[in-house]
Amino acid sequence: MFKARMKFAKEGRAKYLSHLDLMHTMQRAMARCQMPLWFTEGFNQHAYVSVALPLSTGYSGACEFLDFHITSETVPENAVEALNAVFPAGLRAIEIYPLADGGMKVGAIEWSQYRITWGFEGEIPTGFAEDVRALFSRPVVEIVKRSKRGEKTVNMRELMRDLKITQHEDEVVAVVTTAAGNNTMSPEYLTRAIRQYLPEYNIPFSAYHRMNVFTGDGIPFR
Repeated sequence: MFKARMKFAKEGRAKYLSHLDLMHTMQRAMARCQMPLWFTEGFNQHAYVSVALPLSTGYSGACEFLDFHITSETVPENAVEALNAVFPAGLRAIEIYPLADGGMKVGAIEWSQYRITWGFEGEIPTGFAEDVRALFSRPVVEIVKRSKRGEKTVNMRELMRDLKITQHEDEVVAVVTTAAGNNTMSPEYLTRAIRQYLPEYNIPFSAYHRMNVFTGDGIPFR
């Protein structure tokens, strides 16, 4: 038995899979392609599968990671192709590799890079992109952050970096890196901040796509 890690994408209709549904889907797909999954012993046997930093339902991502245990000594040949042949639309295996030394620890992830798309009914409001850039150029942008431990007011500028905003014909796209791990900040807080500080702009549509995850040193997680 050894540990393996799969990098995968969750896009299209698959972004509406809940975390629990994703776990069930992964295990069923692995069973269908005869992946030699390792199961616990005892009365209630189950496979060990674990997703690093599960995406919120409705988010898409191209840099997701699933850890699992297999009984063979190596990752089966053509494992990526075999999984993609049985995955539902929107799920796509990118690579699968063994973690002989345990691999990078999920707890080392401290930053996630997202693409945020803001869409509008009709033309983009005049000045929207410029005002959003100015808002997040402030040294302090306070917002109420919610967690399982309750609510607290934070300066979200301390929990985000590398913001780039681009205006297209019918949408505005932001690429931003936000805090992950123990002090995570969802990219949705950027949309909430715009609604709080720039209430003159109505944003009827927003989408969130995770592009990459990094350690505290800025190294891409793998």
